[in-house]
Amino acid sequence: MSSPWYSVYAPRPAASVRLYCLPCAGGGSTMFRAWADRLPPTMELRAIRLPGRHGWHPEPPFTDCTVAADALASALGPELRPPYVLFGHSMGALLAHQLILALERHRLPLPALYVSASWLVEGIPIERLPDPADSDEQFVETLRHLGGVPPEVLSDPEVLAFTLPVLRSDFGLCRTYTYRAGGNPLSVPVRAMGGVADGVTPIERMARWRHHTRRFLGTRRFPGDHFFVRDQADEVVAALVDDITAVTAGSQSALPTS
Repeated sequence: MSSPWYSVYAPRPAASVRLYCLPCAGGGSTMFRAWADRLPPTMELRAIRLPGRHGWHPEPPFTDCTVAADALASALGPELRPPYVLFGHSMGALLAHQLILALERHRLPLPALYVSASWLVEGIPIERLPDPADSDEQFVETLRHLGGVPPEVLSDPEVLAFTLPVLRSDFGLCRTYTYRAGGNPLSVPVRAMGGVADGVTPIERMARWRHHTRRFLGTRRFPGDHFFVRDQADEVVAALVDDITAVTAGSQSALPTS
C-alpha cells in the first residue's frame, strides 16, 4: 500500500509491527532509508514524508505543531493497527508527541511505544531557536550556535539554499510548541534516547519524560551529539529492535530502564 505521507524502503506486507519514523528539522524521510534493512522481517519501517519537502505533493509545509499533528492523525489514522511504534528525532519527536495527543483526541489507536530522541518535553527555549523572520545570515548564524543542523548542510551553499526554506518552516513550527505543566501523563510507554555530548537537548534532562508518562522506560545513552541517530545508526536500530520486541511481546518488565 503506497501513501504520499511516508516512504517504505523495504516493504514487508506480512510484518507484525510497523515503525513510523519522523525526521528532525530540515530532514526528510531519506534520513531513515538505511534503517529499513537493519530491521528484522517482523518489522516494517514507514518514514514520514512531511509537506513542503522535495518530491512531496504541492501542499505547503507545516508551520504549527498542533495543526501538523491533527493532519498526521487524519492521514495515518485509517491504517494505524496495533501494535505500531512512533520514533521521532528532535522536531520529529515533538511531532510524534503531539501526534499521540491528537490520536487521543480523535480516539484512534495509540502506539505500543513512543521513542523520543533528542527532544525535551519542555521543548527548547524560544529565544534559542532561529526566527524565520531573520535574514538568511542571522538565521544561519543562530543555527550554527544552536547546533541542531548538520554542519555539512550549513557549509554547502547549494545544499543550504535548497534546505533553508524547509528549515525556516520547521523552526517556525518548533516555536509554536508550548509546554504545559500538569497535564495528564501519556498512557503510552516512553523511551528517551540521547547523545552524551548533545548541547541542544542535554541527555541529563531527557529523564524528565518520566513525569509525563505512566511508564517511563528510561534513557538510552549513545556516543555523539544531537545527531547520534545518524552517527550511531547500527546501535540505535539495535536498541529500537530490542525495545519493540519486548513491548510487543508483552514483557515490558524486561525492558532496560537505564
